[in-house]
Amino acid sequence: MKRKNTDFDRYELERDDMQNAACFINKDGGFPAHFHSSIECVYVRSGNITAIVDGQVYHARAGQMILTSGYSVHVYMTEEGEHNEVVTLIVPLASIPSLQKVLNKKAFKDTIYNVAEDTELTALFSIIPEHWAEYSPETIKGISYMVLGLLISRVGLCDHPGNQRSNLMKDVLIYLQNNYQQPIRMEHLARHFGYSKSRFSRLFHDHLGCSMIEYLATIRCRQAALLLIESDMTMLDIALAVGFECLRTFYRAFKNCYQMTPTQYIKHHTQ
Repeated sequence: MKRKNTDFDRYELERDDMQNAACFINKDGGFPAHFHSSIECVYVRSGNITAIVDGQVYHARAGQMILTSGYSVHVYMTEEGEHNEVVTLIVPLASIPSLQKVLNKKAFKDTIYNVAEDTELTALFSIIPEHWAEYSPETIKGISYMVLGLLISRVGLCDHPGNQRSNLMKDVLIYLQNNYQQPIRMEHLARHFGYSKSRFSRLFHDHLGCSMIEYLATIRCRQAALLLIESDMTMLDIALAVGFECLRTFYRAFKNCYQMTPTQYIKHHTQ
C-alpha cells in the first residue's frame, strides 16, 4: 500500500476538532485504516483505487466515488504499479447541523456511486479541490450541504449496518491510537481483546488490509512526520517519542511508509 499525504496525517490528528469540511487531492497514495464521525467522499479522477469499508473490499475506477458513512472503519490502497488521482472530501457532521441528526443514524445505501453519470457532481468535483483554500467558511458549508444533499437524493440512505467485527476494529484502532508510544506485541493485543494470536491476526488483516505491525508503524510514522516539520527535536528523540526502539527501525519504517527518508521528507516539505 502506498501513501503520500501529509494533509491526511494532519487531518487524523485534528479530526475531532474540525469545524469545517476538508478537501484535498492525493496521487498514487492510500490512507491507513481509520474511522470518524464525519462523512467521507473519495472521488476517483483517474486510475483505480481499492477500499476496505467495514471489512468489505471495493474497487473504484475513474469517475466513481467511494462513500463512507460515519463510524465506518475504512482503508484506501493503491496497488503497486498503479497510478491514480483522487479527491477526498471530509464533512464533519457538526458543520451541517440540519443533516446531523439523520446522518448520525443512517448510512448511504451504496458504497460506490458512479459520479461520471451525474453532471452536477462531476462539475463540482472538477472545480472545488483546486479552489478549496480560497473558500470562506460559509462557502465551504454551502458546498458541504450541496454535495451531501445531491448524494442523499441520488444514492439514498438506510439504517447504519453496524456489526460486531466492525465494533471490535473500532476499539482496536482506538487502543492503538492511544497506546502507539508503548511497546505493543500482537500476542498482548490479541489477549487484551480476548482472541488467540492467530485468530486475531487474521481478523486484523482481513478487516484493515495490513498486519498489526504495519499499521502500528504507520501510526508512529504519521506522528513522526509532523514532528519532523513542526518541532526542533533530534531524529533520535522523535523516533523514541513515537514508539520506535531505535533509529534503524525508525528509518526503515519511515522510508517504507513515505518512500523517502526522514531527511528527504524534511527537505521536500520545507522547500
